[in-house]
Amino acid sequence: MAKKVATAKRGASSPAKIKARNSGIGSLPDQISRRIVQEFILGEKLKPGELLPGEKQLCELYDVSRPTIRSAIKSLHDHGVISVRNGVGAVVLPRGKEILHRLDSLASIDTFAIESGHAIETTHLSWETVAADLESSRKLRIPAGDPVLLAKRLKIIDSAPAAWIIDALPAELVDANDIKQRFHGSVLDAMLEDETRLVDYADSEVKPCHCDEALSPILKKPVGALLLFMDTTVVTIKSRPLIWGRVWLDPDKFRFAFRRRHFG
Repeated sequence: MAKKVATAKRGASSPAKIKARNSGIGSLPDQISRRIVQEFILGEKLKPGELLPGEKQLCELYDVSRPTIRSAIKSLHDHGVISVRNGVGAVVLPRGKEILHRLDSLASIDTFAIESGHAIETTHLSWETVAADLESSRKLRIPAGDPVLLAKRLKIIDSAPAAWIIDALPAELVDANDIKQRFHGSVLDAMLEDETRLVDYADSEVKPCHCDEALSPILKKPVGALLLFMDTTVVTIKSRPLIWGRVWLDPDKFRFAFRRRHFG
């Protein structure tokens, strides 16, 4: 039988409540779903087969409405973190080894990892300003030679190397010190958090590639091993490219999905 775990009582000093209100990235239901994963699943308060607290308890814990909790629970269900059973509740599922990345959702790898119930961290972080080469010039629609801010880092998921990321941003559109302060693992999340950036959409392409000699020691993969390469350009509502992102992914750690609609 699924087992329930006691939750903290409602109170003005609840740390969960403070975090839920101030996490700042994404809608309130998205913030709540991430808090649930971090505090109950990654924090190992609950094991597979155990029940999440009920709606009333979660409302009190995070000081939000029932519709907000229901939306957060639905997101966790859609990401395969829990199974919602009528008359039983929300049951924690065993964590799959892959992270589900929904191509139709503008969100970071960090967000998808957390919502899928995986621990993620950033290592090998470096920042540098370089002159735009021809490819950067074309992707960011700036003159070749203009300054570009590069953010490079390795993503560790469940203690194993999973993705090498290089983001390029036109220096004329960003304050390097500001973006470094806002950065907590994801350039995209930092931009989405900054309402003045007015991010609109991203164009992404995913294709297979092979691990080369430069990536092999970073991702701990043999030269020639299959990888997935994602090329993404994030665009503002003024149609200005804001981020050109390149990501090399371990296909054992990720799977991609999108919803196909009928427009008849």
